[in-house]
Amino acid sequence: MKNAMIFAALAAATLSPAAPAFEPARQLRIGLDGIDLAAPGGMAAAQRRIDRAARDFCRNDVEHLTRKARRAARQCREAARGDALAELDDRRLRQLAAR
Repeated sequence: MKNAMIFAALAAATLSPAAPAFEPARQLRIGLDGIDLAAPGGMAAAQRRIDRAARDFCRNDVEHLTRKARRAARQCREAARGDALAELDDRRLRQLAAR
């Protein structure tokens, strides 16, 4: 798979409960270089990259946050992971169809 990336756009308000509504959305970029999604371990490797990127993208120092901020960080991770996995499934189907 040539230089593939997954983009998951998330509203900045998901990252910070106090963020103003006019902040632009941030994009999470996940490189899938060297991963064959049709190979047995390819999907698992891609999912590990997605999980790691979602943790890094959203706040992961949750033990030092308020309950509300921890909830926002969890929602951010879930949204980032969900968006990226949906795009990953779509890319995998396109890759399999091209064979």
